[in-house]
Amino acid sequence: MIKGISKIKGLGVYDNYTRPIGTQEFGIKNLIYGWNYSGKTTLSRLFAQLEAKKLNHDLIGCEFSFETDGQPITEKNIEQSDLIVRVFNSDFIRENLHFEGSNFKPILLLGKESEDAQSKINDNTDRVKKSEITRRKLETKANDITQAVSTAKTEAAKNLRQLLKIDPYTATQLGNDIPIVGVLGFEILSEKVLSENIELALTPDNKKPSVVDRIETTPSIENIHKEAVTILAAVPTFANTIKHLEEHPEVERWIESGLHIHPHEGTCEFCGNNISENRLIEFRAHFSKDLAEHKQKVENLLQRVKTAEIKLSPPKEAEFNPQFRDTYKVAAEPLPKAIKDFNLAVKALADDVQRKIDAPRKLMEPTSLAEGLASAVTDVVDAINTVIEENNQLAENFSTAKAEATKQVRYHYVQQFVDSQEKAGYERKKTCLVQRRERLRTFAESLKKEIEELQDLISQAQLGREKINERLASMLGGEAIQIVVAKDPTTNQEQFKLVRKSGKVAKNLSDGERTAIAFSYFLTKLQELKPEDFKQTVVYIDDPISSLDANHIFQITAAIRAIFFKKENENSAWETTCKQLFVSTHNFEFFNLLREIKPESSRQGGRLFLIKRLSEVHSTLSDMPISLANYQSEYHFLFEVIYRFHQAPDKTDHTTLMLLPNAMRRFIELYTYSRLPGIMKETVDQRAEALFGLEKSKRILKVFHYFSHANTIDRLAGNNELIFDIEHAVKDLIEAITQTDQKHMDALIASL
Repeated sequence: MIKGISKIKGLGVYDNYTRPIGTQEFGIKNLIYGWNYSGKTTLSRLFAQLEAKKLNHDLIGCEFSFETDGQPITEKNIEQSDLIVRVFNSDFIRENLHFEGSNFKPILLLGKESEDAQSKINDNTDRVKKSEITRRKLETKANDITQAVSTAKTEAAKNLRQLLKIDPYTATQLGNDIPIVGVLGFEILSEKVLSENIELALTPDNKKPSVVDRIETTPSIENIHKEAVTILAAVPTFANTIKHLEEHPEVERWIESGLHIHPHEGTCEFCGNNISENRLIEFRAHFSKDLAEHKQKVENLLQRVKTAEIKLSPPKEAEFNPQFRDTYKVAAEPLPKAIKDFNLAVKALADDVQRKIDAPRKLMEPTSLAEGLASAVTDVVDAINTVIEENNQLAENFSTAKAEATKQVRYHYVQQFVDSQEKAGYERKKTCLVQRRERLRTFAESLKKEIEELQDLISQAQLGREKINERLASMLGGEAIQIVVAKDPTTNQEQFKLVRKSGKVAKNLSDGERTAIAFSYFLTKLQELKPEDFKQTVVYIDDPISSLDANHIFQITAAIRAIFFKKENENSAWETTCKQLFVSTHNFEFFNLLREIKPESSRQGGRLFLIKRLSEVHSTLSDMPISLANYQSEYHFLFEVIYRFHQAPDKTDHTTLMLLPNAMRRFIELYTYSRLPGIMKETVDQRAEALFGLEKSKRILKVFHYFSHANTIDRLAGNNELIFDIEHAVKDLIEAITQTDQKHMDALIASL
């Protein structure tokens, strides 16, 4: 259920409307009163968007928010609304009722569906014919493309057969390969890979590639370096040492190397002097067993360091099958540098060990070792061996590899053919043509089905004419216009024709007749809803009594009562047959008649509202003022507008000024007529002159005669001197009635 409208922006006179604080929620029955141009029809158009579940093109840009039992309905989510809404307003009449002018056959097509139905039937029949012609043209174009693709496929298969010397290979085989490359997601080979595969595919069996030996090396320096760190840091123990020899290692080495030549005392072979036994004992003590063992350990380390040097002869590039040569070249490129870096590290370590041999008593530390020297070599060797393995695998499985190369080349050219076709757009064009052809076929079938449905729709519309005729007779009397069925001589379709009781064509329809016909159709249209759907429907009716006299207003009211309100029995309460009913009107008599229909109180679900124009772009929807709600006359409301202005401290307030001219003129007409109910030819000026005197009546009426015909803030704003007169005119009126009719004035003030 709709509980209220919290905001409206950018919609005619609702330029920036927000729900006034304290305004009651909508009930089951909602009556909205407002003068002409106050915004009633604009409000009904807002409800009509709920019916269409989309924004009216003329109202795009407006914002609104309906408060409901659930989530608010706004311009952003209106398409998701599940409310069932039906609206009667001037837009409904324009869209659903077509009255022929005097220059045309006076035919009335009731219902937008019926009016559009015959036009659509004619259009659809033409479209079916045109679609068949277009479909045949598309079929011819599609066949031409099929032939062009077939020719291109045959030529591509021929070229591939000649290139790879495979026979047979026809357009059929190529056609079988096309979905395969699609599933595989095959990509075009590079020029180099394609060349290598073609060379392999065309290589005779007697020229298959040779096997290349793997290269092996196990570079190791990290462990030896760790051992060198320990050994070079070691210093042997000595029982007795000769200081001079310690300080002169070269002399020490010379003596050590010659000590075994002179194991006993005697003459020195070098200098000729005598070497005593004691001196030999000193030398033997200096060169202890620990020193000998230490030197031996260092010398052994030196030999192992030297053997760590890498001496590797990689295979030559020419030894590989052509398709692996570039790969091998790339893989082997880092090898020389890796070996050089490794061997330089080995040489540096050997030099460090040699220095230890030369000076065994010194504490030494080998040069730091760079990380990854061995792995750099092994990684390159592994990469080379991978290429060697691939090369050897090709050599060992030559037949299989050759077949695979042939397949790769074949798929390459098949994919190339597919790409060329896609670039040329043949398949895409054919697909589009076929899709268009199928859409046209489906479209033609749907048109034929729609023609049948439209014909049924027209027939259904005819079924409602009796009910409409009953309402027309009730509203317009025995001489009412009636609807008869006529056959269109061109299409042989049934249509509605308006005739009078005499059978003559109904011409020159009055506004009242048009209003009665339109509202009768609307009520009948509502009955097309399923009963369970109608119970959930929100109905908005905007001024259905335009140009109708008092008797017809009673008929409209009775029709509304019969359709929208019911009692199960005399003792039961009144119920509304739809979910919610909204009726807006400018006619106070009609408003009062609707107010009498149960439920009438707020507690039972009846709500009374007033739409009031405050400025050129500002109207408001609020609760009905007490002066209107408590009395069955607009007279009290008119007085309230005048009296509020009289008491207002700021007489230039635009809200008051917009209402005042029409209210003042209407009030004076009613007041003077109630006091002087003379002959009909008397004017309001004459009656006012008789009651208030010539001078005062002129001052009271002059300004309101002028402004009540304008009804615009622009005219008010452009006449400042007359605005000043408004205040005095209102004051004169209040004083005149108070002086001549004190009880009447007191009663009016009390009613507020």
